[in-house]
Amino acid sequence: MARPFKLEAVLTHRQHQEESARKVFADAARELSRARQVLTDMEKVRAQYRRAMRLKQDNNGSAMEFILYTRYLARLASEINEQQHTIETLAANKEEKRMVLMTALKDRKVIEKLKERYLADEEKKERDMEQKLVNDVAISRFQRKQ
Repeated sequence: MARPFKLEAVLTHRQHQEESARKVFADAARELSRARQVLTDMEKVRAQYRRAMRLKQDNNGSAMEFILYTRYLARLASEINEQQHTIETLAANKEEKRMVLMTALKDRKVIEKLKERYLADEEKKERDMEQKLVNDVAISRFQRKQ
């Protein structure tokens, strides 16, 4: 009977680390996606208010309305810049999480390769033992016949 793989606990731990890293990476990707969606929504709102302001200009709107629109658009522009900075930060964070995931994946694969090699060696030893047994039986039969 073959001996158990000595590093099975390490393999299980590495699999758990990889799974955790995968979840953290997925969370970071979702967060980045949400931030990008917020930015897209902000840009749509800005475009709508710009159109509304142009419409007011074409229809001879009041100066007070133009001031309000201009202030709102300026504040919206600063919020958009902040959101873009947030997206850059989240993208860098996502990349860091991806690198951690790739490291965990490589670590697990190293142990899996060792396990595969170990199992192949054990299988070869078992086949060699069986072949030796078959050879011994054949030799003993041949010697009995003589």
